[in-house]
Amino acid sequence: MSVMNSGEAMRSAWGGAPRGAVPRFSDEANHHVSAKKRFRAWLLSLLKDRLNLKDISSFLQLPCNTWIFGALPPWLSRLYLMALGALYFNIAAKDRKAIQHSLEATLGKAANRREARRRWTKTRSGILDHYHEKLYLAFKSYPTIRKTCLNRVKIRNLEILDQALAQGRGVVLITGHYGALEFMPGALAFRDYPLSVMVHCKTPRLRAILDQRAAEANTELMDPKSGEVFFTALDHLKRGRVVVTQCDEINMWRPYKDKTTSFLGHTVPLDRSMDILARKSKAVVLMGLVHRLKGRRYELELLDPAQHPAAQGATQVSVQCLSVLTDYILEQPEHWYEWKKLTQFVPVPQEVVNADKTTERLFDSLAFHPGGVPQLG
Repeated sequence: MSVMNSGEAMRSAWGGAPRGAVPRFSDEANHHVSAKKRFRAWLLSLLKDRLNLKDISSFLQLPCNTWIFGALPPWLSRLYLMALGALYFNIAAKDRKAIQHSLEATLGKAANRREARRRWTKTRSGILDHYHEKLYLAFKSYPTIRKTCLNRVKIRNLEILDQALAQGRGVVLITGHYGALEFMPGALAFRDYPLSVMVHCKTPRLRAILDQRAAEANTELMDPKSGEVFFTALDHLKRGRVVVTQCDEINMWRPYKDKTTSFLGHTVPLDRSMDILARKSKAVVLMGLVHRLKGRRYELELLDPAQHPAAQGATQVSVQCLSVLTDYILEQPEHWYEWKKLTQFVPVPQEVVNADKTTERLFDSLAFHPGGVPQLG
């Protein structure tokens, strides 16, 4: 016959387990977590089915949101988008974990939970700032956008673009998914530079708006998913225009069969699109990155990637541009918003392998689509 002392009796009376008993809290906690995951998956599936959502981009571009961006002042629409984005990443835990995994694999494990939370919050804000800028430019009035691009976006090293255009060979202006890149076309087009931009829109409405805006600003648009985009880009360059494209549009890369390079410390396939475009067109190659400053102000920095210290020794355009972009991203990682796509090049955590004894990535690998060059948008 067991004897329970007064302390054990008290624990029993208040629902605690006697000393020596095996606690059941672990099983209950695991059950709670499992139920939470099932509910989150069900809610995400419901939203995708009912609202025809594919990703965060389509989620943030719902019709009601586009009206809000046109009506609210920028500071208020940004607050709204930050709240909406926090909701999305809370539901879409798979996307959040993929981004966090890429961050950790690239920047190293955070010192503590507080640092990890701070890193994630800043990265999420950077991603949402990108969408806020995109929707702001799409749904604000034309005069407002023109005023913003001329008054709030300053340009550093503009003379190197003028010198490149003076050669009459056209300019390939390469950028990345970094900072406030959405302001780059307007900053140049409203200053009367002949701009041609590769852009693929996920909604017909956005495409129609951009077509109208481009026509008003003497800008020509090219869809990178059209089969003739490469020859279209060559034609634009021969006409002495500035063709804007991206070096880190991972799912649009046309990689060499036997060449790789390093990007953010990871081995990735070497894209040959930039090299072919530069070689065939004989155009001048420049890079442009838009930095976010305080007070909703921005700076477009123009540079020659071949002359940048990070690209020393590199002879291929793709390697030069990815090296320069890596340098900027590592300095301000929250300004890059393609962390999710990087996951396919990041080693899978051992705990994921052990879970089902099979290797499982956090999201499906993206295919390499032939016949295109990197896009803007």
